[in-house]
Amino acid sequence: MAPMKCIRLVPAVAVVSAQVLLAVSCARKPSSVSSSRRIVSVSSLWDGMGPPNTDPRFDELGCRGTFTVSTVDVGFTPGDSPACASPMHQRTMGILGYGEIREIRVTQRPELLIFRAGTAPPALRVTDWVGAADFSRLVADLKNAYQAWKSQHTDIK
Repeated sequence: MAPMKCIRLVPAVAVVSAQVLLAVSCARKPSSVSSSRRIVSVSSLWDGMGPPNTDPRFDELGCRGTFTVSTVDVGFTPGDSPACASPMHQRTMGILGYGEIREIRVTQRPELLIFRAGTAPPALRVTDWVGAADFSRLVADLKNAYQAWKSQHTDIK
């Protein structure tokens, strides 16, 4: 009989725990921003911190991952290659909200550098070694999504 009481209490404990976490701001209710988030573009790219593809150690040191552009943010998620765990690559991964962006720069490497406001090194840094047309499309998608977001958030510079 005791195990049944335990099972009946689990849902009640879960509900109370969620209410307590929300009350003390340890968790957040989904905001309207998340409901307006729509994926614009997804590409497989390399983290820009690695060597050029002509380097003999490219396969060993390169970190290929997924670069995602949405209507509210941009991000790079590492792949499963061992190099992605390197501190060299860890500095330029994650998600950056458009409100955090100071500058978007494209280099001749070809490389996309995205700088966070108030910081010098790029927060996100990705490069493409094979599909120049795809890379150009991705850069255009990012710039268009970022400009659209900025036009709706004129209070943020």
